Amino acid sequence: MVDKPVQLTWQERVKQVELYHYSRIKENIKHRLEDTARELNRSKGRVSEDLQLATYMKTHPRVETFSTVTDALDYIKTCKRRMRLGDV
Repeated sequence: MVDKPVQLTWQERVKQVELYHYSRIKENIKHRLEDTARELNRSKGRVSEDLQLATYMKTHPRVETFSTVTDALDYIKTCKRRMRLGDV
């Protein structure tokens, strides 16, 4: 019997990527984003996006409530735009 792959929510995936990336840095200070991307078989852009989402989930809890990554990223863009314009 073959086990089905575990399907993570985007929120769980983001947290796992962050945990993995920073644990690898702890093991090797020279570990880079590119290394994590290669090891997880993901693009550098996607790993960077996941790390950004993980950071914002801590500082802006609303990010985690969105049902899709696209909606969460749109919210982050709006937050950044407001900060640049001084609307915060």
